[in-house]
Amino acid sequence: MKIIKIMMSLIVIMVIAGCAPSEAENIASNTLKPVTTLDMSIQETKIMPKTAQQELIINLTPRQYTYEDLEYDISELKKLYGEIIHIDELCDTLDERNVYDIIIGDSYGENQILIFGAMHAREYITSQVVMRQLCDCIDALNGYGGEYNGIPINELLEGVTIHFIPMSNPDGVAISQFGLDGIRSEIVRHNIASMGSTDYEQWKANANCVDLNRNFDAGWDEYTGSGRSSSDRYKGEFPGSEAESAALIYLTQNCDIKRSIGYHTCGALIYWYYKQEGNVLEESQSFARRISDETNYSLDSDYTAVDAAGYKDWAVYKMGIPSITIEVGNEKKQGIINPVPIDYFDAIWERNKNVVYATVYNLKYE
Repeated sequence: MKIIKIMMSLIVIMVIAGCAPSEAENIASNTLKPVTTLDMSIQETKIMPKTAQQELIINLTPRQYTYEDLEYDISELKKLYGEIIHIDELCDTLDERNVYDIIIGDSYGENQILIFGAMHAREYITSQVVMRQLCDCIDALNGYGGEYNGIPINELLEGVTIHFIPMSNPDGVAISQFGLDGIRSEIVRHNIASMGSTDYEQWKANANCVDLNRNFDAGWDEYTGSGRSSSDRYKGEFPGSEAESAALIYLTQNCDIKRSIGYHTCGALIYWYYKQEGNVLEESQSFARRISDETNYSLDSDYTAVDAAGYKDWAVYKMGIPSITIEVGNEKKQGIINPVPIDYFDAIWERNKNVVYATVYNLKYE
């Protein structure tokens, strides 16, 4: 049984029993499906044409990359490159979509990296960034890679596992892209409509009207935000109350994640600091500088300037994982625009096309 169906039952039990919010962080601990170990021997990989030569929607750079586009591309990639990638369904969402984790490498390996996009609904252009990064890695492992800092990319990726989650808030993305027409469930549609909001394009939350990047246990108690369900800034009933955030919590707690990147829009900068100390602070600085050098995005360490209770804050502060938030979308210096227009994409991709390799390089050699 998938995580959201079990979580709904668990939440009811927790409410009846008066379960403390601090216990909710592990809500998914026994419900997420285990991932299968992959044999990633490069010598045994069947050579296929580059992903750019395949009939994938991501190659068309659509104005809006939808959840249905993502599902189609994942299905095609699995058929074409099933020896390289493994697909895991992390959870069911309230409006009956899946959060997909596309994995390259040994799922039980020691060096694991997590990269995710579209946690905030209107920031869905980041799904395309993550999908392009995935395709680039597939090509590298299929014999089409170049070098990074003098190291062949297929060699650089050896012994590393990468989790790509292109759309971590698929319900919210559907709302931002299509408004109420994007909602499948009549009950969910009614609940959202009853809020009275009409500017659905600016939606940030999930279908349960919780801002997922305010649903993690780092400054959650102190954060106020919206006091009720909302299109943004409502932190939820407790940390990890939502299927999508609970799935990320479980994945992070139960895989050997050594670096994480969350893609957001839009500011052309990198957030990297949240109260971490000692070795974690030093590793975080090294990681952030490497990605800043690669992307030419400036670094920002003032965590008080942005809302708390985000994934990055929790990952560095509670889990000790060097983690960054990359804000893309301001490459043309025309101010903050959300959703980011698709004509920004080429500039965004140019800056971010080597971020995965820079992350691996930092993890293995710096």
